[in-house]
Amino acid sequence: MEPTTALVLGIQLFALFSIAGGLLLYLLCKVRGTRESLIGQKGGSILVTSADTALGLQLCTHLAARGCRVFAGMKDPVESLPAKLLRGWLKMKENLDQPIEGSIVPLRLDVTREDVLKEATEAMGAHLNAGERGILAVINTAGIVHRGRIENQDSLQWETMFKTNVLGSLRTARAFTGLLKPTRGRLIYFGAGNEGDGLVAYTASRSAVDGCADALRMELQPFGISVIALDSHGVPAESLYRSPIPFHATDNADAPTQYSAEVLTQRALGVIENALWDVCPNERYHLAVPYSKFSITKPCGSMYKKANKGRTVQKV
Repeated sequence: MEPTTALVLGIQLFALFSIAGGLLLYLLCKVRGTRESLIGQKGGSILVTSADTALGLQLCTHLAARGCRVFAGMKDPVESLPAKLLRGWLKMKENLDQPIEGSIVPLRLDVTREDVLKEATEAMGAHLNAGERGILAVINTAGIVHRGRIENQDSLQWETMFKTNVLGSLRTARAFTGLLKPTRGRLIYFGAGNEGDGLVAYTASRSAVDGCADALRMELQPFGISVIALDSHGVPAESLYRSPIPFHATDNADAPTQYSAEVLTQRALGVIENALWDVCPNERYHLAVPYSKFSITKPCGSMYKKANKGRTVQKV
């Protein structure tokens, strides 16, 4: 090969590798920037299927504080205690020195009723902005637990748990998949949890939910929908579905209503945020709560306070 030809070939190869290297660097920076923007993303619409529980309320207020618009599913979004607590929280939020950017939309929803699920889907579509084609995620917090030994339990309790925990999970997927497809969103379930005395039927229902998540993951993968299971080992079963307990910290009747919020730690809430915003989400996340007593810490300084007797409460 002549020296001139070799020189030209060398220059061409150098230019080619430079272009390829620059393109690779650009893609890496873009992916990194996208991941960072998603991990810390504010905004987006998220459905929490049951805000009738303390856990559901905790997730609704936490995600709203992160800038999301949260659809809070409730069996009675007007007169129920959770609905009143949410209205109080929203009113309190308006009076903050630095108002939270997110919002909460109470919504009638019952995972055991086909007609209510259809109405909820239509209502959510009506609330979406013109530029929104769907929602970011559905977090299925609906469920029930009945503790008792098999020989002492009524079979109706088993049927209720499977109807709500398992069939409710399937109905949730069927009802809201249409809102997740346009955004390639995420369907998040609370999967397997603690086994223990008197939890045989409940454990069977949660294992079935895990199986549903695995099967749905394969079926919905072509549409870009991620199905994620949250391993709740370490969280008492009753805590997942405990109702909020209202009380007044003072004798003043005009004082804001408060409720106990002893469900997930801040660390566990961070795990749920990862499940929502990781660019390449895992199939399963472990809430990995290392404490026997669960308490909520404050994402917003003026929203939470310690009540008497050491209880962690949320002021709403």
